[in-house]
Amino acid sequence: GIHPVPHYKLVYGRYIIELTAAEWRIFEVNLKKMSTSEEHTSTSNMSYTVNSSGKYVISIAPEMWKMIMSRDGFAGIHPVPHYKLESGRYIIELAAAQWGIFEMNLKRLTTSTVHPSTSNMSYTINSSGKYVISIAPDLWKMIMSR
Repeated sequence: GIHPVPHYKLVYGRYIIELTAAEWRIFEVNLKKMSTSEEHTSTSNMSYTVNSSGKYVISIAPEMWKMIMSRDGFAGIHPVPHYKLESGRYIIELAAAQWGIFEMNLKRLTTSTVHPSTSNMSYTINSSGKYVISIAPDLWKMIMSR
């Protein structure tokens, strides 16, 4: 759904692309279609999966949870999601619409910092509002093959 396909550059063995906010949303949907039951975005701070009912199951480290709570990270999400603690992490479930609001809130809280990443993918938002995404070769091959 992203046309033209973004140009990339290789930096330290990783593929770097820039996407607009609209292209980023399409890219996220495409990633979700590729692996609806696998873990998506992950750091020591936060990771999520999409369960079989389409809900986002988010695992948040205590430091990130404190930042989210202190900066109104659930603004616009009613009721505020209940959490459970598992292995010292906060686990919440959000419907797709709530996930979109939560993502917008996270962007507001963390603009200009590196967002949740794995060894496979990370992104930042540059000063012009474009998403600068760093993708590991293995994930790049999988994305390009679908």
